[in-house]
Amino acid sequence: MMKKKRIAIAAIIVITFTNLPVVSTTIMGELDKDRFRYSNNDASFTSIQHFDIFLGWINEWTVWGFIESQRPTQEHMEVFRLYKINPLCFWRWRYYILVSRKFRYKSWQEIEPHRTPFKGISRWQKF
Repeated sequence: MMKKKRIAIAAIIVITFTNLPVVSTTIMGELDKDRFRYSNNDASFTSIQHFDIFLGWINEWTVWGFIESQRPTQEHMEVFRLYKINPLCFWRWRYYILVSRKFRYKSWQEIEPHRTPFKGISRWQKF
């Protein structure tokens, strides 16, 4: 009984520590380099979240700033996350709670057939 309690306490400490702001951003920057991708329905907007302790995370306001500058049609205004949430990756829980839950999931295979032609002048559509 005492051993289970110690293991539970250790697990809680590890999960809490890895989800502290600077620690989680650093860990994700090293382990999850290009994992967190976003796109609208026709891929006229795409983004990869890069993690740096000096930069903020992607959020609704930065996404809307990018979209506003590109003027997509109304049907392509919603931004989707292109990654699935994995609850076993406990160091991502903070990001999942604060950012990921705000974006619906859609696979790149669903978006690719509706992709707008890439004209080469945009800095998006790199994946």
